[in-house]
Amino acid sequence: CAVFRFKPIKAEDLEKYLKFVATKEGLNVSKEGYEAITYLAQGDLRRAINGLQMAAAAKKDITPDIVYQAVAAARPDEVKEALELALEGNFSGARERLDTLQITYGLAGEDVIRQMHRSVRDLNVSDITKVQMIEKLAEADFRLSEGANSRIQIEAVVANFTVLGRNMNNK
Repeated sequence: CAVFRFKPIKAEDLEKYLKFVATKEGLNVSKEGYEAITYLAQGDLRRAINGLQMAAAAKKDITPDIVYQAVAAARPDEVKEALELALEGNFSGARERLDTLQITYGLAGEDVIRQMHRSVRDLNVSDITKVQMIEKLAEADFRLSEGANSRIQIEAVVANFTVLGRNMNNK
């Protein structure tokens, strides 16, 4: 089998095609619903169509909440908020938030780590801090691939981010 790589499709082009499909299927998708699907698809049309299909299986009126629950992904702002809590030194609050996300959205540990990685880019911290955060996420991702306990790995990442935040604030 040959592996074909395709350049990511622009969000506006994904949305245009999704609107075409939604119209044909009689779906009512909110503007924010389209944004959620295109965010999660990351330029992959196949993933976008699958996301729309999973959301449509849940409801004909598609909102961001329906999308994120259907594809078992957390909202980016919720993940970012958990990271910010950790950096502010609130270990318990960040851990609790990530636990809730795992339970609410049924996320696997690997998915939580991936979403945390994606959210690091949006944080208002120095590049050096982002590099340190990504390094810790990479370590946890590796350990998870080797069969480590996801809860322990996520808590270790949150603990490291809490220490990073404390060190940032002490400078």
